[in-house]
Amino acid sequence: MVNMMKRSIGKKTMPLWPVLLYACFFNVTSSLSISETSKVRTNPIKRVGIVGAGIAGLSLAHALTNSLDHQNDFEVTIFDSRKSLDYTAGSGVQLNGGLAILGKINPDTQRSVMEAAIPIRNIRSNNKSWGDDSLDNLWDIDIEKMVKDKGGTTADELIVDGNVMWYGIMRGVLQKTLLETIPKNAAVEVNFDKTLTGIKSGTGGAVCEFRDGTSSESFDIIVGCDGIKSGVKEFVEKGKISDDASKREGNAAALYSGIRVGYAIQDLDALEDKKLPVTLEQVFADGAYAFSGIFGNGPNRPPCKGCFVISLDDAYNGPFRRKESAGRTAPSENADWSQDERKSKDETRRTMLDRLERFNVPGEDFVSMIENSDRFFELGVYFHNPISLSGWSKEISGSAGCFAVLCGDSAHAMPPFLGQGANQAIQDAYLLAQKICLFNSELQGSRIADMKPDLRALLKEYEYTRWKPTTSITAKAAILGYLETGGRDGFFSKFRDVFFKTLSIAGIPTRVLLDAATPKV
Repeated sequence: MVNMMKRSIGKKTMPLWPVLLYACFFNVTSSLSISETSKVRTNPIKRVGIVGAGIAGLSLAHALTNSLDHQNDFEVTIFDSRKSLDYTAGSGVQLNGGLAILGKINPDTQRSVMEAAIPIRNIRSNNKSWGDDSLDNLWDIDIEKMVKDKGGTTADELIVDGNVMWYGIMRGVLQKTLLETIPKNAAVEVNFDKTLTGIKSGTGGAVCEFRDGTSSESFDIIVGCDGIKSGVKEFVEKGKISDDASKREGNAAALYSGIRVGYAIQDLDALEDKKLPVTLEQVFADGAYAFSGIFGNGPNRPPCKGCFVISLDDAYNGPFRRKESAGRTAPSENADWSQDERKSKDETRRTMLDRLERFNVPGEDFVSMIENSDRFFELGVYFHNPISLSGWSKEISGSAGCFAVLCGDSAHAMPPFLGQGANQAIQDAYLLAQKICLFNSELQGSRIADMKPDLRALLKEYEYTRWKPTTSITAKAAILGYLETGGRDGFFSKFRDVFFKTLSIAGIPTRVLLDAATPKV
């Protein structure tokens, strides 16, 4: 089947198989049954082990300890494979539905994030004119008007105290804010330089094993918030964890899309450079597009400018490698947002500028931002299959009813084209914490052994609730990535421009944005 599709796709044709594949995903429901037999847990969950100190892991720590009703119910230990959190790593992210959910966890945390961020009020998309290098407008979305006009549940969720929840913030600053706003009296411990190598039963629960030869204390539940190369996900799917992270889901099972993303980050010098309201700018060309914006870098600190160049990989036709490019290595997903130390900043800068020129992306602002940037990141966009027969959780054998469960990118890594990774991770954390607290409440209220709550069933409810919206976003983002980059010969770029203009007239872009941004918990 793959060979048939490969033969039918010419070198100048956009691959359609991802469209067909992901379209099928919308109509697929999980084949897992919550009626599986398991040991009914009779003790409340108190000790929680979280693998990964990213947005999902820190949000889960907040969701478990920030509520006045449950602030002293949990002892949370977070493990992360990094030496420490690098607050300069990563680019800017958009927060909308995730920011709204932070308010349900704790309004003070939400305010702290808003103070560290910058409100985004417009999204403007242009395409390069077919006749020259001038720009034609595709759409100009007023976010505040869009949310208020929608009304109903969307407005109720995305408007807090009159503020529309649509902000831009640097990824590292978001993590820093989440870490520093964990309540001082909460029992939360963060351990770095801890690479997970195993999960097994222990005395009174389940333990994590690490590469340095140490093991954790026993936990009542272990949550994998360890991203696209998740060791916990490998345990859930295979019952064991490989020492080589490159063999995990992040590189082995994911499919390279043939789309590359270069990020250039410029630290601004003064607060006066903060331009409000912020407009996110997109310019589409033939085989590439550029995207720019200003993102919050912490309270009372100058913000950052970000310029992103998204382009087709010359060595690939969609996900298929060209024959003449045999032997070339696909770029990594760069899960840690590391800068390539093998290349100088000047070389990386030249590479991004070359892409603007080679794909004829108009816009002097993009050139200026890249020339003045001092941090650069490069990654390849990969597609992760959102369908798993193993689901998002697994009972740990011999642990008296303890589970390993997935949250955030470890459960549903998605392409970046709808800007929803951080938002969906926060929503996962909130709902998972709700299910854990519900289990404890029902357990304490139960007087009959046969009526004890089923933790497996509650974890499946969490999975089912979050699987549908995250899979939908994954599918739409995958299709959007190919549409936005267009093709190499001009035909698909012209089709894209006409298609997007038609969609804009029909109001489709605002519907897609609002559907992705509205919390679904």
